[in-house]
Parts: sequence; C-alpha cells; structure tokens
Amino acid sequence: MKINKTFVTQLIGLSLAMLASIAHSEALTLETLPKIKGVARHVGTSPQLHVATDKGLYVSHDEGRSWSLSFLFRLPATMVSETADGTLYAFVVGKGLLRIRGSEPMWTPVNNTFGAQVLTQLSATEDDPNRLVGLNQFGRIIVSTDEGANWHRNGGGNKPLTQSVQEGEKLYTTHCQSCHGAEGVGETYTMESLTNEKYIMAPSLDDSTHAWHHTDEALVKMILDGSQRTERMLAWKEQGLTEQNARALVAYMKSLWGQRALECQGPKHMQCM
Repeated sequence: MKINKTFVTQLIGLSLAMLASIAHSEALTLETLPKIKGVARHVGTSPQLHVATDKGLYVSHDEGRSWSLSFLFRLPATMVSETADGTLYAFVVGKGLLRIRGSEPMWTPVNNTFGAQVLTQLSATEDDPNRLVGLNQFGRIIVSTDEGANWHRNGGGNKPLTQSVQEGEKLYTTHCQSCHGAEGVGETYTMESLTNEKYIMAPSLDDSTHAWHHTDEALVKMILDGSQRTERMLAWKEQGLTEQNARALVAYMKSLWGQRALECQGPKHMQCM
C-alpha cells in the first residue's frame, strides 16, 4: 500500500500563519471559508454548525449564513464530529484532539500525543460514550476507552511478546519514546516543527510510514551509529547500548508492524508499493 507521505505536509503548507490575526468576530460566508474537511451540528446553548477547514475551526450560529473562528489557532483541522452523548470533538494539527461538552463556550484540549497521526474520522457508541473509535490518515483504526485521553491501535497488544521484544520495549520506553512516541507513532507536531522548514521530526517506527523499508541491519546501524541528518538521533553505542540491545529494539519495532510490512521489509518494499 502506498502511503501518502505529503498528506500532513500539504495541510500544513496551507496555513503557515500560526496564530489568528483576526478576532472571533471575523465573519465569513460559506463561499469564503477555507477548504472544508468535516462538518457537525452541535446543540449547546443554541443550535450551531461547526466545520473543520484547512485553516482552522469555524462555527455558525445562523444555519451557515455567516462563520467565525471558534479556535484561535489557524492550523489545519482534519475532522469535527459530534458523538451520541452530545460531545463535540475536533482534531487540529499541532494541537491534537479538542472537545466541547454541552453548553461549554470553548474548546478544551484532550490529547496531543498522536505522533505523526492525525484523526480524519471519529465516532462513539451511545451505550459507551467513553469508548471512541478514530480513523487516522493512514487508514488505521485507533481506539480510546477513556474519552480520548489515551489511544491504542485496534486489536493491538494481543501478540505474545518474546523475551527479546520485552527487552526492546523496556529499552524503547527508556531511550526512544520521548522522541518517537508511544508505540512508535512518531513525534507529535509542534509549533516549531510546523514553522521551521529545517526541523527534522523523529519519524514513526511502526508500519505507518517507512521504517519497514529498511533491513534489520540498517536499523541496527542507525540505532548504534546515529544519523548524519540530525544530532537529535544519537549514536546510542556512545550512550552504552550494545548490538544486542539494538537488535532487541528492532525486534520491538517489528512487533508493531503488520504481516504485510514484515513480509515486504527492506528492498522488497518496492514490490509492495
């Protein structure tokens, strides 16, 4: 499957101006709104329409005749959705998952540890509003059982862990997770990463992007020798890690991959694109 690596980059390129320079009272028409990515109706204190656009979140109180910003950051918003219990959710790149409950007047941050993922869809069942199901831009289903505070891959965590994978998971949590994210989802977007063209983000290490394009040996070498592109990727052999440690880390990384990535790893990935 070919991953659209430019998905987030294109969205970000449409709104490099970070903070809204125009107040909430700015009024737009439906025709002048930025490109819409999603729409939802929310009751609140009065019926409202909310849209997620390439340049932020907007709200209308008059059935779509006029629109104003509902969140001060003009960053790409990839989805907005109301769940069965009347909670409104939205996802903004660089700010993560936001929420409005009932008659609350403002968006409340819920979670901004999605790494390289952005949510494109979200839903919840009426009988269990704590359980949210989201779809990311890679077509992967992710699940939260605590109203969005924490997320995990759908069906993840069911694989039996070998001793090497268990060792690698401990090493990953200690040395790698702060940059590459929980379960290898990659570095979360920040204002610096969105505005500094020279900033190199820590990539995802699951199978959502390109980690599986490299052989075990190449991954081990990167861990031990570091990267010439960025000083942030240390030469971990200079920090005391051994080749055995590096191979355990690779074993853990591969435990995050699906069968297709495992079968197509390395040079074979070109045949699987």
